[in-house]
Amino acid sequence: MLLRLIGAAGIFYFAMAPHAFRAAEPDGARVAAIAPAEKENAFRGVPFGTPLAEVQKKWELEPLDEAGPPGDPLKLFIRNDETKSIGNIALQEIVYYFFDGKFYAVQICAPDSRQTEILRQALDIAFGGRPDASREGDSYVWPGKSASAQLIVNPGTGEGRALIFNNDLQADYEKYSLGAAKKAASEF
Repeated sequence: MLLRLIGAAGIFYFAMAPHAFRAAEPDGARVAAIAPAEKENAFRGVPFGTPLAEVQKKWELEPLDEAGPPGDPLKLFIRNDETKSIGNIALQEIVYYFFDGKFYAVQICAPDSRQTEILRQALDIAFGGRPDASREGDSYVWPGKSASAQLIVNPGTGEGRALIFNNDLQADYEKYSLGAAKKAASEF
C-alpha cells in the first residue's frame, strides 16, 4: 500500500508539523462554538486516548510494518475490514496511530484533488471554520483545544493527507521525538 512506503522521516514530519502551526495561532482565531470533531475528541466513535487493547475489542487492526527503532512507542495500524470512505469521500487509506499504547491520531488519505477538496470542506465543518494556512499554501491546520487536524496537499497530484490528532498526546509525542532527535544528534 502507498502508506507502507512512507519511511520514518515521513511519519516524523507528519507528527511534528502540527506543532509548528499551532504555535503561530493568534488569540481569538478559533470559532467560539465547539465544533463536532473537537467536542467528540474521537474518530468513528472511538475516543482519542483509548488504550490499544480496548480499541482492538472494537476494530480488527493490522500493524503496519514500518521500520522503527526497538521499543518505539509510536505504532501504526490499518483496518482490513474498513470501508475506505468517509461519507462520499473515496479514500486511499486510513491509518491509525497509537502512541505509548493509546489511540493518538488517524491519517486519512484522499487520492486526488476532487476528493481532497471535499475532505478539506468536511474538516472545515467538523472543526468549525476555515483552517490556518501555511506560508507554502499546501498545508492547512485546524487547531482545537482537545483535538486538531492538519491537511497536507500535494500540489502536483492533488493527493491530500489529513492527520486528526489528540492535542495532549501530540504534546507527549513531540517530547518523545525531541528526545529521540537529541539522542541521534549526539551520535553524529
